[in-house]
Parts: sequence; structure tokens; C-alpha cells
Amino acid sequence: MKAFRLTGVAALAVFLLLQGCGYRAPLHASYIPEVTEEAYYDGVRSDYQELAALMTKDTGMEPTTGNTVGLVTDQHQKFDLLLDDVSKAQESVYIDHYRFCYDSCGSQIADRMIEKAAAGKDMRIIIDRGAHDKAYMEGHAPLVNSQVDLSYFRIPVMLLDYLSLPQSTHRDHRKIVILDGTTAYTGGRNIQDRYFETWRDADIRVTGPVVNDLVSAFNENQFRVAPGREPVPMKPEEELRTAAAHDSVPGLTQFYGKTMQVIPDSPTDRRLPIRNAFQWSIEHARRYFWFYNPYTPPPAQMIKALKAAVARGVDVRWIVPANNDVKPEKWMGESMYKDLLKAGVRIYEYQGPVLHVKQFMVDDYLSCIGSANMDNLSFFLNYEVQTLIFDEEFTRHAREIFVQDIEEHCQEITLEEVRHWSIFRKIRNGFVRWFGPLG
Repeated sequence: MKAFRLTGVAALAVFLLLQGCGYRAPLHASYIPEVTEEAYYDGVRSDYQELAALMTKDTGMEPTTGNTVGLVTDQHQKFDLLLDDVSKAQESVYIDHYRFCYDSCGSQIADRMIEKAAAGKDMRIIIDRGAHDKAYMEGHAPLVNSQVDLSYFRIPVMLLDYLSLPQSTHRDHRKIVILDGTTAYTGGRNIQDRYFETWRDADIRVTGPVVNDLVSAFNENQFRVAPGREPVPMKPEEELRTAAAHDSVPGLTQFYGKTMQVIPDSPTDRRLPIRNAFQWSIEHARRYFWFYNPYTPPPAQMIKALKAAVARGVDVRWIVPANNDVKPEKWMGESMYKDLLKAGVRIYEYQGPVLHVKQFMVDDYLSCIGSANMDNLSFFLNYEVQTLIFDEEFTRHAREIFVQDIEEHCQEITLEEVRHWSIFRKIRNGFVRWFGPLG
């Protein structure tokens, strides 16, 4: 009987976890302020003022202008750029990452931080405890034994703690690197060999006032893991704008004078800013909404919005990995193909290495990139950070890469193909979908 009860409790825990077990507020939970002349956001086009106002109300972070941004999609280039920037840092390196592994690539970054910490420089790392198994934890010994300020992120969750699943909920899924308070990276890559060697992912390298907003997001999580620690200082905005205007990185396509807005999110924040940003963007797309989403399919509310967008004439395209590192996630996505294809959504499977990109583009103007997947884990359970770029030039650049991915690396999935899948495949996908986080 005792074993039966334990099995039942474990089954309930898994069911709650898969369902997302997060707070589901009404869409656009925050009141969207009326956009007046006084509420005008410099650098944001008039038809996107409402989104900027909503995000400002949700997060307290306004859009900033005068930023320089480069989109980094090549895994080798990202490692080379990051290692070079860490090596050149004169004052500080701050890293808040879901996973930081002391492997071939990670050790090179860590060793440089260890050397700088020994020389009195401010080196801090926050990593999610639940994202590292025993072997990786043991690999952190050089960092633990150094003067690098290393903190493990773990927010207890009462119910799931008692069910022995604390490492599966409320994870710090953010990816932020800040160098000397003037340069930052954010996006989807963890610091681990596979992200720099084979996987297809995307990050942005930024300079300008937007860096202060990423510093603020770093400080939020630092306060959660070490409340008494001195917060990371911010640079004067004019100093950041000047640095951004003169920033030049060989081999990286950079865009100057851009308007950007950071969106930090957490499971304790019932305003759900990232979910609201995704939803608003789908609902207000006029010509196209193109997105990468590597893991579980979008929640039911997003699916409804995507289908409604197609119905009003919007070109909706989704790139999903053909080879997913988490097989049930792949099956869960497949379970929605037929419904979406019938509605007119075009679906492309990225062939070859694992696709890990979290990015969308709208109407040659709005781009969004960060750590959040379009799913319940990111919207309701994880600590995430996204960045909006309000700009035609950057978004057209991102769109060109999206088209290149389709032409060179993707296979389009057709409704006829899905209808001819085996009965086993359909039953398996349906079973996984029933348990999946689709609410």
C-alpha cells in the first residue's frame, strides 16, 4: 500500500509538472496604458507604442535608444567573440546562465575569469543548480576554489519540494553576460561545448543603454541568491551611448542607433510580460509572424492566436528542430502539426544539428530574441529574459537569415505527409500531447 501511495504521488507530481503547474492569468493581464503624446517612446513606431507601453508597465523598463546590436547565429563565432570579450575585460565579468559547464569551451572562459578574479577584478557567476548533474557539479571545483563569486540559483517551491521535484521547477533559464558594464550578450546559448560546436542557436551582442537593463536583470537574480551582496553598478547612459557609437567588431554585422527593450520575467510575477509580448505581437501582426520554437508547442492560447492571424491574411511560419535533444518535446510538437497546417500555418523542420533558437520577427519591424521558449515552462515557471528590437534594418537582417535557414537547412512539412504518418506515430504523439503543457 505504501509503495502504491508513493507511486501515485510521483505520478501526480509528473502530471502537474507536465501541465506547467503555473499561474494562468488572463491575456494581457496588465492594463495597457493609452498611448498619448506624453507617453511617447522615442524610437518606437506609432503602431508599436502600445507594446512598448505594455512592457514598460509590466517590467518598469522603458525602451532605450542609441544601442548597437549584432545578431550572432554561428556557434563558432559566438565562442570566439565571447572568449575575446572576456579576455579583454578590464573591470568585471558578470554571468547569469542556466548552464555553465567546465568542459572544453567552458573551461577556457572560466579560466580567464579565475585569473582576473585573482588579480582583484570583479568576477561573478550565477548558474541554475538543477541544470547540472553530479559530474558537472564536480567539474565546477576550479571555480568553487577560486576567487570568482559563484552562486547557485534555486528557488524552493513548497508543494514540489515535498514531492522531491524542486530541480524541475522555477529554474533560472536566463542567459546574460555583462562585460565591464558596457557590453552584453543575451539569447539562447548556454556555456557548454555543444552550443559552441554543433547546435544552431542565436544570441545578440549589444552595447549602449540597454546594457543597464540587463545589469538590472542580473541584479534581480543576484538578490535572489545572495541578498546581502553589493549590486552590480550601472554606467551613465551617455557613456554607454558613446561606447555604442564607437563599437566595432570585425566579422560581426552590427546595427547602430537602435531602439531596444529588455523584458525580464519570473514565476513570481503575475503580470506575465513575456507571454504578453508574444501574444500582442501575434495579434497585431499584419503581414507576417515568423518564429523559431525548439521545444514544446505553443500553449493553446498562442495556437488560437496563430490560427487567427492566418485567418486575417498573415503569413505565419514556424521552424522547429527535426532532431530534438528531448524526444517527447518533438512528439508533442508533431501532435499539433495537423491542426496548424489545416489552419494555414507553414511548418519547417530544421535538419541536422539541434535547433535551439528562441526568436520571432514581425512585419520587417519587430524582432524578439532571448531565453524563453514559446511554452508554459517559459511563460509560467522559469526565470527568463527577452529583448525586443524595434527596427526595420535589424529585422530584415533576421528575416533574411530565417529564409536562408528554410532554403538551406529545412524540410517543409505538408498536411498530406502528416495524414500518412503511421498509426503508432499518431497515437504516440496524441498520448504525449494529452499530458503536455498545452493549457
